[in-house]
Amino acid sequence: MNIGNYCASLHASSCSHIVFCRSILQHFDSMVERLFKPGCQTIRTFFVSGLGIALLLAGCGGGGGSAPPVALRNIAISPDPIFIGAGTSLNLRATGSYSNGSTADLTSSVTWKSDNLAVATVGSTGLVTVGASVLVTSTAHISATLSGITSPLALLTVTLAGSSSSNGLITPRYDHTATLLRDGTVLVAGGYNTVALASAELYTPGATTNTGTWTSAGNMGVARRDHTATLLNPALTAGNEVLLIGGGDGLNDLSSVELYNPAAPVLTAWTSYPNILSTPRSYHTATLLNKAANTSANGGKELVLVVGGSISSTADIYDPANPSSAASAVADISPRYSHTATLLNDGRVLVAGGFDSTTPAVLNTAELFGPAAGSAVVATGNLVTGRYLHSATLLNDGRVLVAGGIDPAGYPLASAELYYPFASGVVAAGSWVTTGGLATARFGHTATLMTSPPNAGKVLVLGGRNASDPNLSSAELYDPATGTWSGTANLQFGRAVFTDTLLSTGPDAGSVLVVGGDGAAGTLSSVELHW
Repeated sequence: MNIGNYCASLHASSCSHIVFCRSILQHFDSMVERLFKPGCQTIRTFFVSGLGIALLLAGCGGGGGSAPPVALRNIAISPDPIFIGAGTSLNLRATGSYSNGSTADLTSSVTWKSDNLAVATVGSTGLVTVGASVLVTSTAHISATLSGITSPLALLTVTLAGSSSSNGLITPRYDHTATLLRDGTVLVAGGYNTVALASAELYTPGATTNTGTWTSAGNMGVARRDHTATLLNPALTAGNEVLLIGGGDGLNDLSSVELYNPAAPVLTAWTSYPNILSTPRSYHTATLLNKAANTSANGGKELVLVVGGSISSTADIYDPANPSSAASAVADISPRYSHTATLLNDGRVLVAGGFDSTTPAVLNTAELFGPAAGSAVVATGNLVTGRYLHSATLLNDGRVLVAGGIDPAGYPLASAELYYPFASGVVAAGSWVTTGGLATARFGHTATLMTSPPNAGKVLVLGGRNASDPNLSSAELYDPATGTWSGTANLQFGRAVFTDTLLSTGPDAGSVLVVGGDGAAGTLSSVELHW
């Protein structure tokens, strides 16, 4: 699995800890702080390069005798709190913590209990079910018991929202892309499952709710992960509707691009163009410059702005209407990757945060690209908190919501900020203002602007990772009108580095299609609909 290593804290008070930490810190340079105590060593890891799982040890030298018996200390239920829709089910997890610092999955070993069976029942495997007739806002408390140890009560609340499993992918994957096509289907391309993937799949919504199906969408010319996917206007690109840029093939970053034509036969739907970018890159951003201000400034063309990636300090402009022509390097920027890029309503592009591996440093800087290709890059206000692996969402009022990520000290963030492209009251244009924070710190999550009542205009944040849980199932809604977050229906399965896509057609229009990712069971093929 594509997991590096992360520890929020490691304390060697007993000198007999084994700590198992998992996260998604890809391609990062090592920053290891070692703290020594007499006879003991504690290792605290912020960033570790490469792939794999780290088993971090802290122990005492010297001494003898037999180790004390290992005892179960406590049990924790996740998710907690629990948000679930009426008429749906959700998989709970029970994790035991032991006297030697180790943990274990006890989900199928504990005795589960609900204190309100009229609202929720829990099976022996941790599957909690709420009846279809249960009223919204109804509550129950869930507990798990083993060997005389009972977990704290987890509050279950029935919500209007819900999540249900759908038909799964043909190939499990994470670090892929998902693109909503103009006909309402969803193209999933590339990613990782032991190796980088060249395959693609197409999701077609069903005639009735939750009956969508997956079919092969052919193979790209080059296997890739951590690439970008951009929806194009096929009227300007000879029928090509999706542009994939860069990424990595498992060994090297890529400078190639791929174009997908949904009208072509599956075997010829993809066309690969090598050596297009000015430099190979992954963990970059790609933004279609299709606002009126962009096309007016660029001679009617819809160009693509490619920013950063790996150790790149350049930005490229690519013309998908002339796919074999090399992209033009248009600006020098602060080296950054795992940043965000947001097309503002006035045609400018806001690039915020990220990680600079040349320093190395987590960035709080932000930059603006003008509507015209080749415009000078202009610095704008700095983020309140430097961050990377965060999300950025353009709100209906033109502000940008940035949420979560990892801070300069290596800790997951719950904080959120708003960027003002325009002056508003006492807030100057180009300023960042702190807004309400997430209930759960997270990175590697998704964020989607919802369009259907009752959550139209709100931002849905799903999944991700944090220091205590590498595969979050919790979900939160941000209300721009109040600047606050509220819990909403949990995912069926905790996951990170997945995709979500707001569906536009069929009976599931307005729901979010959640696809793949990295989960407790490994690389996921599972798919959910969240509404």
